Amino acid sequence: MPRLNPFIVAAGALSTLVLIWNSQCLMAGTKPVLLAQAQPIPPPQNVEASIAQLHQKLQITPAQEAPFSTVANVMRDNARLEASAPQQPPANATAVDDLRAFIKYSELELSGLKKMLPALESLYATLSPAQKKAADAVFRQGPGG
Repeated sequence: MPRLNPFIVAAGALSTLVLIWNSQCLMAGTKPVLLAQAQPIPPPQNVEASIAQLHQKLQITPAQEAPFSTVANVMRDNARLEASAPQQPPANATAVDDLRAFIKYSELELSGLKKMLPALESLYATLSPAQKKAADAVFRQGPGG
């Protein structure tokens, strides 16, 4: 049941973006980890690259840094959550186990997208028409572009 990219990732999350919403990038090559870990998980490095690319593609101005920073933080949070979620059920999982795991991961992605929406709305309201056009193109490709 390897489902690594719908939004992405929400994700990232923009997933995410968000990426947060960019789960194909965020999850590529990572091993499953337990949900309960002793130390917080840093966001995958790919999310920082996605944030930098988004900043460049949208040509964020100094006046737009604050709302962009909010979007970037949501992307980082979403990436951490997605990275901490088991990516695949055990090898001996049943079809029911597979479906449960898929639903759990999908709910995680949806939660990340819901967190991204107000942050993106705030940023989008500050964008120029040209920047909005660029944002529309980036997000049609999926969060994080």
